[in-house]
Amino acid sequence: MLRQTRYMRALAPAGPVSRMLGAPAAFDVHGDLRVRFLRAGYAWVDVDVRGTGASEGSWRSPWFEDQRRDAFDVVEWITQQEWSTGRVGSLGISYDGTCADMLLAEPHPAVRAVAPLFSLYDVLADVAFPGGVHLSWFTEAWARYNRALDENRHHDAMVIPLWLMALAAAAKPDPSPGERTLALLGRLPFAQFRRVVAPTLRRLVSGVAPVPGFAAPTMEMLAARAHNLDVHRGALTIGHRDDAGVDFDRPELTIDSFSPHLYADAQRGSGAAVYSYSGWRDGAYPHAAIKRHLTLRSARGRLTIGPWAHTGKLTIHAFERGAATRFDHGGELVSFFDETVAERPGPHGDGAPVHYFTTGEERWKACDAWPPPGVTPTPLYLGPEALAGRPGAPRTVTRAVRRDTGTGPRSRWRSLLSLVPGDYPDRRTRDRELLVFDSPRLSDALEVTGHAVVTLFVAWDRGDDAHLFAYLEDVSPEGDVYLVTEGCLRARHRRIASAPGLPASPAPPRTFLREHAAPLVAGERVELVIDLLPCSHRFDVGHRVRLALADADVDHFGGFASGAGPREMALSMGEGATSRIDLPTRAPPRFSP
Repeated sequence: MLRQTRYMRALAPAGPVSRMLGAPAAFDVHGDLRVRFLRAGYAWVDVDVRGTGASEGSWRSPWFEDQRRDAFDVVEWITQQEWSTGRVGSLGISYDGTCADMLLAEPHPAVRAVAPLFSLYDVLADVAFPGGVHLSWFTEAWARYNRALDENRHHDAMVIPLWLMALAAAAKPDPSPGERTLALLGRLPFAQFRRVVAPTLRRLVSGVAPVPGFAAPTMEMLAARAHNLDVHRGALTIGHRDDAGVDFDRPELTIDSFSPHLYADAQRGSGAAVYSYSGWRDGAYPHAAIKRHLTLRSARGRLTIGPWAHTGKLTIHAFERGAATRFDHGGELVSFFDETVAERPGPHGDGAPVHYFTTGEERWKACDAWPPPGVTPTPLYLGPEALAGRPGAPRTVTRAVRRDTGTGPRSRWRSLLSLVPGDYPDRRTRDRELLVFDSPRLSDALEVTGHAVVTLFVAWDRGDDAHLFAYLEDVSPEGDVYLVTEGCLRARHRRIASAPGLPASPAPPRTFLREHAAPLVAGERVELVIDLLPCSHRFDVGHRVRLALADADVDHFGGFASGAGPREMALSMGEGATSRIDLPTRAPPRFSP
């Protein structure tokens, strides 16, 4: 088993007490998984990618060409060892998962299977610019985290995810006794939090652990990392898929230059089995997992999406706070690689290639394809503050644009850099600031599984550009609100169009290319089609389906400068302007009179 990383392959203890406590292991996200594979008879190889950790050179960009060639050479070295069978599998979470994905961009014949876990497939749409809107919170935080690691300031790097977890704990209405200290720290400004926490971390870890037989990183090695790419700086220079300039040293590169989907032909040609694996609250990565699965259609490939946030260590059930998962990820992954790499006989799962978890019903399901058979779009039309099964009389709702709304610190996006559950506990309060449309109460349970799509007919009083955010929610008879899924769109990317080489997806095709961009004209009504992230959720009897609309998510997505952009929005609905949400269901919803 091969795992490549730009994070914490191994940390060195800061002293005897730290060594005795085993402190560095506390930050090893793969520790338990590694043990499972070793006990199952596998060899396991961890690698710091070029320009990170204990490896020399510079990290020119994520998954750059030198790193891909290095990976081929590492696999070749593995096959020449006396303990090797000549068969290799690879996995990883997040960046490490995309390393496994990219292992098939220049495939070595020894690589029989990969499992990209909780990771992207299209860099632009899956993490940097979902819906074409800059996820600036992530690119800035990730760049800061990478910089601390590259300077061997691991204690400063670890402050960042701990700070996010402290903010999330402080936002929880009823923190547990074990969370109260973290919640108190979450009320401190970041600079003060760092002054309190970083010295303790520095007493636990001294930096990256050297590879046995090699020297620790030298000042010359660390100096070379000054040329490592600043991903946030690069993201600020682009707004379209084909914009050059993401790397100042290589201005010809675009964001697609290091995106796995660009190498789909080589991945398919490798013949390797691919396990796409994610969770419903894993940023935009559940859609990434689906796109990878549909694009590659690899032999013995699998798709699993559970009720998890990023890394799978936290589970979110309907109307509950996030909690530690009980799912046996290690057993599932060992079974997959036993079948595809170790070639061990025996039952490996139930034979179905697709498994997904339906929240609300709280049950696992299996099928042969995605979307599940029998699912079709069912429209609910926007009316005067309500959703209905048919369009009503024409009407336009005008409201002032609000740029101060957000989704808070317990979101799917925060989970990408920390153990934050993404349970959105305060939607009841936050929805008071949004434009909300509720259905009548359901007389029968309604399962929504697949890709919901919101279509809106909108005009703004100023031209150029705007953002819209849409949230599908489940409202209980008591008024509690559970966020099912969400989506966003930058208005200039509203054109529905396809282009060669983009991943397969059940969502409406959108290229994000400059040639397909369409600036707004003041006062002109336009049609916006917002594809929500995929989901599987059952709305129970007596519950309502809610669509909430916002102009911004200031906690995560970059917006407009103060005074810029539209000041007023006009939303049209009814006959002639059928603003609606299309829900993927097997039967139309039935409502109480």
